[in-house]
Amino acid sequence: MLFDFLVPQRIIFGPGTTGRLGEEAGRLGRKLLLVTGRRALEASGMLDRILNPLSAAQLEVTIFNEVAPEPTLEVVEAGLEKARRANVDLIIGVGGGSVLDVAKAVAGLYPAGGPAKEYFEGRPVEKQGIPWLAVPTTAGSGSEATRNAVLIDPDTSRKQSIRSDYWIAAAAIVDPVLTMSMPPSLTAITGMDALTHALEAYTSRWSHPLTSALALEAAVLLCRNLYAAYSRGSNREAREKVALGSLLAGIALNNARLGAVHGLAHPVGARYHIQHGLVCAILLPYVMEYNLVFVEEKFAAIARALKIVPPETSSNVAARRLLSFVLRLRERLNIPAKLKDVGLRPDDLSFLAEAALPSGSLAANPRAAGFSDLMELLQANL
Repeated sequence: MLFDFLVPQRIIFGPGTTGRLGEEAGRLGRKLLLVTGRRALEASGMLDRILNPLSAAQLEVTIFNEVAPEPTLEVVEAGLEKARRANVDLIIGVGGGSVLDVAKAVAGLYPAGGPAKEYFEGRPVEKQGIPWLAVPTTAGSGSEATRNAVLIDPDTSRKQSIRSDYWIAAAAIVDPVLTMSMPPSLTAITGMDALTHALEAYTSRWSHPLTSALALEAAVLLCRNLYAAYSRGSNREAREKVALGSLLAGIALNNARLGAVHGLAHPVGARYHIQHGLVCAILLPYVMEYNLVFVEEKFAAIARALKIVPPETSSNVAARRLLSFVLRLRERLNIPAKLKDVGLRPDDLSFLAEAALPSGSLAANPRAAGFSDLMELLQANL
């Protein structure tokens, strides 16, 4: 057995941990760029939770609040320009997965030569950037624990990742309190994204004992607590467990990769400008069904851990019970059943299947999926 395991240098988890943000940032620099979304952090009333500890640590803060839900290379370039003009020595990303991806790209490319597009197109990242801290405000992307930034090239509408081991956060500060302002719809789609991460990492061709243990625990936490977080947003215990599930799934996916859901989700999301988590939530049961015969034992293990079947249940029955559970969960979260409900058009299927084929996530899927297989998955969504 041979594997490599990469995690942030420090993970600080729990309610109120944003209070340690000034202390952690002060260890790494004095002048920082705070990367956020356009409105959500301030509108949620959580901005002071971030700024107060930074102010108490007497740090110089420049705010970059231009990140949209589906970030482009242009946003990264704008962040780099602002960071370099302020001569910062640290980046802090506070937001959902898009914000964290932009923060890590700005930190990683800060000392690099050449535009972000060159790295998007395959130029290797050859040196360490400046440190960055990840503070997620949603429970879904797991980006606080990953080495990749998912971006869109606006010239081609292509969506893919820039990856580098150098881009792991110096610290991930995961405060579930920050997720309590998420509306139910966002809780649902980000939580289903996290569940997709857990299930795909658990069944990935490149899974190993460490990733499997994390992904299994993540899947159980998310399956047990996502609906409670969605239906009762003030439920602190549910919010905490969903945030932990998202974090564990992020660590697992960072080391085991994902699968066909994500292979298809990137081109679909870029084509129709649909939130990534929503695409994953819709596609997940279809890909689970496609993979089931190849991962029956693993799906059965999750079903048994959830105690939705008796221990003596056969693996085939238990695996199908997990699929039924996920379908029912998606329904209870008021997520559409097919991609046609969010814009999928029949004349785009061939383009989308072709665009998914080079995906590294597709390569990690437990069952090989070629063009015709992807076409069938998409056709089932019409």
